[in-house]
Amino acid sequence: MLGCCVVICVTRKIEDNTMLALMDQTRAPFVADEAEAVVARRAADSLKAVAEAHQSVKVSIGGPDTNIVVPLPASAVAMFHAVLEAMANRTPISLIPHDAELSTQQAADFLNVSRPFLVRQLDAGALPYRKVGAHRRVRFADLVTYERDCRHAQTQALADLHDEERRLGLE
Repeated sequence: MLGCCVVICVTRKIEDNTMLALMDQTRAPFVADEAEAVVARRAADSLKAVAEAHQSVKVSIGGPDTNIVVPLPASAVAMFHAVLEAMANRTPISLIPHDAELSTQQAADFLNVSRPFLVRQLDAGALPYRKVGAHRRVRFADLVTYERDCRHAQTQALADLHDEERRLGLE
């Protein structure tokens, strides 16, 4: 999993409806140290079956004077499992607010494309953006949607190509 990054999208309301640049909203990627990776591996292994079964759980947090039980829906269990797996593998993890705005370079880095390619996509209207002075800003949520749509189009193109191959008897 070299070069892999777990991104957890969170949505939060910003009081004045302005969106901030990604760097203002997140910290540097977190990477577990060796001791944390060992603990994360045990925790991930414990949660694996529950996460794969899409089950909700109750987490009990106990201390000398407290005993708190926190219910977690299945989607949260899956998210925690993904984070623990990344920590166990010492893969960098970033939390990115869904409403974060990225510079064109940050957006291009996320999509793993060049900045000029991304700018051409923005200018062609393939991806919404807004201008802040002379700079373009792209919402993270729009990037995720764009990436999903591109993957869907790629999958469809491959399926069409396979159908054409079969029709021509080239299998």
